[in-house]
Amino acid sequence: MANRKFDNALRLLTALDRLPQSGPQLAAALGVSLPTVARMVAELREMECRIEAVREGHSDWSYHLRDWGVFDPARVREHFSHVKRS
Repeated sequence: MANRKFDNALRLLTALDRLPQSGPQLAAALGVSLPTVARMVAELREMECRIEAVREGHSDWSYHLRDWGVFDPARVREHFSHVKRS
């Protein structure tokens, strides 16, 4: 994909679609910083994606994807299945 920022945002959505993850887990999976993950989540929320931060235990938080917003989950998954085969 030509736009790395957008590509990472879609990867974040697909990662959260599989299971809730913490900010550090997402940062490691995407190869970005923790502040970048927070910015990406904020930008996706602006596009009507329902990503909730949920407290897990005493001090840990994880992100949960509740709604894909303006994105079509099947088309995003299909895109990444084609990217992996290329």
